[in-house]
Amino acid sequence: MGLIFFGRIAQAALALLALRIITSLLTPEEMGRWSLLLAVTSFFVLAMVNPLGMFINRRLHSWVENGKIDRYMIYYSIYLSGVGLFSAFLLYASNTYYVAVPGMPLFWVVALVFCAIIFATLNQTYIPSLNLLGYRGWFVVLTLGTVIISLIASVLLVTWFKPEAVLWQGGQLIGQGMLAIVGSLLFFRFTKDHKKQNSSSEELLVTSAKVFTVLAFIWPLAISVLLIWVQSQSYRFLVQDVIGLEALGLFVVGYGVSASLIGVFESVIGTYFIPTFYKRTSSEDRHEQALSWHEYASAMLASLLVTIAIIISVSDELARVLLDEKFAPAAQYIVWGALAEAARVTVGTYALVAHAGMDTKKLIVPNVFSAIAAPLFVFLFISDWAAHGVGMALAMAGFIGVISSHMLLSRTFEIIMPWTKLFQAGVISLLLIAVTEAAHAMLGVSDTLVESFFWLLSMGAVLLVILFMLLKSQIDREVA
Repeated sequence: MGLIFFGRIAQAALALLALRIITSLLTPEEMGRWSLLLAVTSFFVLAMVNPLGMFINRRLHSWVENGKIDRYMIYYSIYLSGVGLFSAFLLYASNTYYVAVPGMPLFWVVALVFCAIIFATLNQTYIPSLNLLGYRGWFVVLTLGTVIISLIASVLLVTWFKPEAVLWQGGQLIGQGMLAIVGSLLFFRFTKDHKKQNSSSEELLVTSAKVFTVLAFIWPLAISVLLIWVQSQSYRFLVQDVIGLEALGLFVVGYGVSASLIGVFESVIGTYFIPTFYKRTSSEDRHEQALSWHEYASAMLASLLVTIAIIISVSDELARVLLDEKFAPAAQYIVWGALAEAARVTVGTYALVAHAGMDTKKLIVPNVFSAIAAPLFVFLFISDWAAHGVGMALAMAGFIGVISSHMLLSRTFEIIMPWTKLFQAGVISLLLIAVTEAAHAMLGVSDTLVESFFWLLSMGAVLLVILFMLLKSQIDREVA
């Protein structure tokens, strides 16, 4: 557990460092272009690859022990190549009607999307699989190695040639591809030690029955992740069309600051409390499942409120420390990112209710509501409020997802809300915001990088103390 904690914290620190570096090297317009390229890539990955990856994770140990994994990973690689070719065809065919990434040559868009589908996916398949098989040290080393080598490659490319999004993404794929190869070699080496029997050639054939089994598992997941893409990323194309690449770049960077920080928080809390949640919910007792969710939600949602309050309170300092000066206007969008990401984490917490009850189809309807609301609200608000309208739209769509998740899931499952803990956290959060605003009014906003850094250190220490106080009783129970 400690090694995984270290890995996640180190990965988060590197991600924040990368944010500072990329904003120093690229312009807001290029950042907007890069965000569009990532949105195009994630569309194909989420729709056609991610659900199958989840299926592989579910069957990994069985395939390894039965000697099927080598052949099935070959099938998987062939499938990824097919998805890559399909994406290339679709991008070329649709380019006449809509240019997905303005200012980037179509050849490079297609090439980068194709390579991301292959290299990034295999990287995210082989390396996490090492963790599932118990090789946590290799998992941490290769994960951090991917981030470091990708960052170095991107910096070298944009420094030696041009500060463009296409070169930055090329560097990312170089790192992912190199470590995917290393991860695959280690994976196949280690799986030999776990093999308990060999499968016959007939058992390794792809049959219609096996295909239907896979399809039955992945179609609800494919719908859910596509809806999440519509909610969280489709807005980028509308923003680019209406207010331009530069505005998109500034908004995505501001939102990304909040997303990165909340991602760190979510990862740490989840790593600590999720194992106990799944252990307790393995029982078929619905009331026991409800009590388990109550414990997890107490930890996640209460600490989330305080974390959001801190992020909102120090948004100017965060922008000054984590972003280059030319991205200073992005500070105003950190608040919207914090609110929208808070809604995302809350919806994810509710989703665990359905996971415990083994009925994930219940998650589709809340995702449908949010997926409809996000682009609709962006369309309605962007003309009058520009990028602020985008942030408002994403936050509102997220909270629609929260409300619909609670209403729909509570009809089927027993949900015990941690109202007392949430009230305490809410009061603390309001006090934090009020005290910080008063301090800013008396002392003034931090004008230098050093002042901002020490302000963030101080508020970070406050956050850690408050989170420890909020979670102490639950941590004690976990240790006991």
